[in-house]
Amino acid sequence: MTVLRNHTARLALLPVVGLAAFLALALAVARSGAAEPRVAVNPVDPALGFLVMTEGDARLIGAENEGTVAVGGNLSFGNYQIALTTAGSFVVDGDAEPTALVVGGRVDLAASVPGTRLQVLNSGYVKIGDLTGTVVRDTDNNGAAVNTRVLPSDDYDASPRIELVTRQPVASVGPASPIDFAAAFASFRQTSTDLAECPQNVVLRTPNGDPLPRPVPPGSNAVVTLTPGVTNVLNISATDLANISVLTFATPPAADTPLLVNVDTTDVADQFTWQVPNFAGVGGEQAPYILFNFPTATAITLTDASATLEGTIYAPNADVDALTNSNIEGSVITRSLVHDGGEIHDRPFSTTLDCPQPTGSPTATPTATPTGSPTGSPTQTPTVGPTGSPTQPTPDPTQPTQTPTAGPTQPTPEPTAPTPTYSPGPHPTRTRHPLPVTGSSSLPLFGAGAAAVGVGLALLLIAADRRRVRR
Repeated sequence: MTVLRNHTARLALLPVVGLAAFLALALAVARSGAAEPRVAVNPVDPALGFLVMTEGDARLIGAENEGTVAVGGNLSFGNYQIALTTAGSFVVDGDAEPTALVVGGRVDLAASVPGTRLQVLNSGYVKIGDLTGTVVRDTDNNGAAVNTRVLPSDDYDASPRIELVTRQPVASVGPASPIDFAAAFASFRQTSTDLAECPQNVVLRTPNGDPLPRPVPPGSNAVVTLTPGVTNVLNISATDLANISVLTFATPPAADTPLLVNVDTTDVADQFTWQVPNFAGVGGEQAPYILFNFPTATAITLTDASATLEGTIYAPNADVDALTNSNIEGSVITRSLVHDGGEIHDRPFSTTLDCPQPTGSPTATPTATPTGSPTGSPTQTPTVGPTGSPTQPTPDPTQPTQTPTAGPTQPTPEPTAPTPTYSPGPHPTRTRHPLPVTGSSSLPLFGAGAAAVGVGLALLLIAADRRRVRR
C-alpha cells in the first residue's frame, strides 16, 4: 500500500514537472524571438540624397554649393550657385531631370540681395511650395522659348531671381513640395539623440602619445587613432573641442572605420561659436566618413577664421551660421542655415554608424551594466550615484573610460525615411548588421537549461517508480 501511495504521488508530480519544463522552454523561445539585433544607420538617409537640408529658413549669400539643397522654410539669397558638380538623383515622377533645389515655403525675393541671382546648374529642376510673390517664366520678353527663371515680377530680366540652365515646365515648379520636412527632422532628431548615447572608444592623445589632458588646454594638437572595422566614437565637450587647434588623424577614417564625434554643448548653453581647427592626415576623400553630431545645440557659428571642416554637420536642433571663408566638406543637416562665405563641397556622409559594444572595448569600458529588455534595446543601470549635469561625460585623461547616463547604449532601429509627396528616385538604404549576443540575448540559454533540468527530473522519477514496482 505504501509503495502504491508513493507511486501515485510521484505520478501526480509528473504533470507539474512537465509543466515547469514546458514553461521554461516557452520562456526561452519567447525571449529568443523578442531579442532584436541592433542595426547600423546612415544618419542622413532621411535627406533623400540632398547634400544640405534645413527644417526652416535658409539664406544663401556666398559662395556656392557643389551639391543639392532642400529648404523646409523660406529661401533668400545673394549671388550663389547650386549643383555645381551634380544635380543629385532625386527625380520627381514625370520630370525629365532631377530636382536640385526644393523650397518647402516660398522664395523670399524681398529679403534677397538686390540685383543678384541664384543659379541652379547641371540641368537641375526647382520645386517651390509657395509661389507667392514670384513669377515663373520659360519664355523671354519677346516670347521666345528660354531657360526657366523664378522672378520677382513678370519681366524675364528682373532680379533678384533664380536661374535654371534648362527649360523646366512652368507648371512643374509648384506650388508643391515633394518632401515631408517635419517627418525628416523628427527622424534626424531621434537619430541624433540616439547617437549621443554611444559609448566612447576613442582616446585623444598628444603628439608624443600621452592621453590629452582634460580639460583640453587651448591650442592643443589632438591626435586621433582609429580602430579599423568598427564605428569609432569620440565624446567631447564644446569647450574642449574649441581648444583644439589641430586635429591630427594617425589613421584615416574609411567606410568600415567611420568616426562619430558627439559634441556636448551644454557647457556653452547650447550656443557654440567654433573656429574649426586644422585637420591633418585627412582630406575630402575621408570627409564622407566623419560626422559631428550636435544633439542639443540650438545655435552654432563657424567663425570666418575657421579652417576647412572635413565631415558632416549634424545639428537638427540648431540654427547654423556658416560665416567661414573656408569650406565644408560634407552634408549639412540643420534647423536653419546662413551660408555666407566659402563653399560646401559635395562630400555627403556615405556610410553607416553602429555603436560599439558597451563591454570588451580595449579603449573604453563603461561602468554601466546593461539589463535585459524584451524589446532588444538594452537599458542601463549606472553603478555610480549622481550622473552630473553633462549628458556626455568626459573621460579621465589617465584612464579613458566613460560612464554613460541612463538611456540606451546604442542607436535604436533606424527611423523610417519620410515619404515624399512625389515619388523620389533611388536613395541610400540602411544595411542591417546583427551584433554578437549580449545582454538579454543570452537569456534563452538559461531557459533552455531550465527545460533540460525539468525533463531530466521527470525521467528520474519515472525510473525510480519502476524500480519500486518491481520490488
